[in-house]
Amino acid sequence: MRNLFGLLLILVIGFTSCEGRKTQNQALSESIEEFKKNVSLEVDIYKPEIYVEREVDTLLSNGYRVKIKAYSDMDNNVLFTKIKDTINYQTHYRNYKFSVSVLKDNILIYNESFDKQRVNIDFGYKTNLSSESPLHSFNNLGVLKSIQINEDPTYKNKVVIDILHVIPESDRYASHSLFIDRKGSSNIKLIDVN
Repeated sequence: MRNLFGLLLILVIGFTSCEGRKTQNQALSESIEEFKKNVSLEVDIYKPEIYVEREVDTLLSNGYRVKIKAYSDMDNNVLFTKIKDTINYQTHYRNYKFSVSVLKDNILIYNESFDKQRVNIDFGYKTNLSSESPLHSFNNLGVLKSIQINEDPTYKNKVVIDILHVIPESDRYASHSLFIDRKGSSNIKLIDVN
């Protein structure tokens, strides 16, 4: 009888102690989920972080002198966001402005400046392009990656400047060439796009 009473006591204690309490792991998991819902941390990242300016002054063998100045536009950027854990990473890729001056025999024949709005017009980055177009979204998301003089010796009566725009955090790019003839007339051609 004692054994039966002891077994009955153990069963009563066992059943009454299971009142649906959470384990420590369950409580911690729920607490973390609640924290993630209520607390959002934002981290702003700027690329480049500070003002950047680069000038190139080149005298070509065909008699042209080319000056290119590119500098970061501190008021215009492209924003990409990524949420990892509870942190919202906001990466701001700054756009660039650039200017191109060309002299032939010490006479200024071309002097133009480009900002995001002018690039969109001159390079064909339009808002109404279909999603199948290779230039889709370059009007909003494209930033200048590089600008350089094409020193191909076959260009004897003109200057060619290669300009590359990319969409950050993707493999998309658009490569254009700016052709400037000896009279200062210019033409922009799409060379490659991905």
